[in-house]
Amino acid sequence: MASEEARGGQPAPASLWGPGTSENITYILRIGKALLIGFIRTLWQKYRTCHPQADLLEQPDGEDVPDSAQVTSLQDKMLRIWQELSNNQELTSMAESVKGSHPLEVLASVAEETFATGINWGRIVVFFYFAYKVIAQSSSNWFHNVVNWAMAFMRDRLAAWIHQQGGWRAMLIYLPSSE
Repeated sequence: MASEEARGGQPAPASLWGPGTSENITYILRIGKALLIGFIRTLWQKYRTCHPQADLLEQPDGEDVPDSAQVTSLQDKMLRIWQELSNNQELTSMAESVKGSHPLEVLASVAEETFATGINWGRIVVFFYFAYKVIAQSSSNWFHNVVNWAMAFMRDRLAAWIHQQGGWRAMLIYLPSSE
C-alpha cells in the first residue's frame, strides 16, 4: 500500500486506525472530533481570558473521545502546522473579521473560502483554528453549536478526502516529526 511505503513499510498502529488498512468514515469523524476539541482546548488554554464559555472547554462533552498517544501526536502536528501558518497576514485579517458576526455564518463563510480551491492538511488546520476563533469571540454559549457545525462540515466535505489520503495518519507524513 502506498501510504505504508511512504512510512518505510510500517503499518499504522491498530489502536488508532481501527481494523483493516484504512480508516472508515465513522472512525475518521471520531478522530476528527477528538482533534477538533483538543485543538480548540489547547488554543483556549494558551490564550485564556475570562470568558463565559470557560467551563465548557474544561469539561469533556460526555462522549467517548480517543485519548491515545497517537491522537496526541496528531494534535501536536496540527499545532506545528498552525504555528507555521499563524504568521500569514491574510489569515490574521480573516481572524479579525470574525468579531461581531453570527458565529455559524462566519464559520460557514470561512470554510467555503478556505476550501474553495481544494483541500489539504494546512487548510484543515486553518478550519479548526477558525472554529476556535468563533468560539473565543462569541458572546454567548456557542461551543457545542460550533463543534456540531464543524463536524457536519467535516462529514460532508472533508471526510472523503481524509479517507482518500489514507486517514488521519497521512497528516503525520505531511509534517514529519523532527524527533
